[in-house]
Parts: sequence; C-alpha cells; structure tokens
Amino acid sequence: MKNFEILVTDVPDRENLVAEIWYNEILIAEINQETEKLQIEFFLNEKLNLELDAFCYALETAKNKIIIANEKYEY
Repeated sequence: MKNFEILVTDVPDRENLVAEIWYNEILIAEINQETEKLQIEFFLNEKLNLELDAFCYALETAKNKIIIANEKYEY
C-alpha cells in the first residue's frame, strides 16, 4: 500500500468527515457517511491502473478509518 495514502478530513461540502484515498499524490476517491450507508465517490479523469489487492486494502482501510473517526467526531 506504499503508493496509497488515506486522509480523514473535514471538507466544506460534507456534513461529516470523509476518508480521502490518494494514489501517488492524486485524489482518486472519497468515502463519506452522509447517509446511513457508506458511499464512495471517484475522482478520475483518466485511465488508472491499480494493483487490485492494494486497492482493496486501501478501500478497507479508508472504510475503517472513517467509521472510527465519525464515531469520535463531535457534531
């Protein structure tokens, strides 16, 4: 997962925290919990080849981080 970075952040267009998934300094996706279920939004303008296991691990890591962060976050 060396090319991936997960950042939990507060962005102005969301009510809750989000988990951003970065790949080689490119924001590729965001996991948010604006509804009861987690949602993912992709930010891709071009073809991107990712190693599947590493991407799945990054998604699972981001999912777990945002669930924990939103449980701790005071609204």
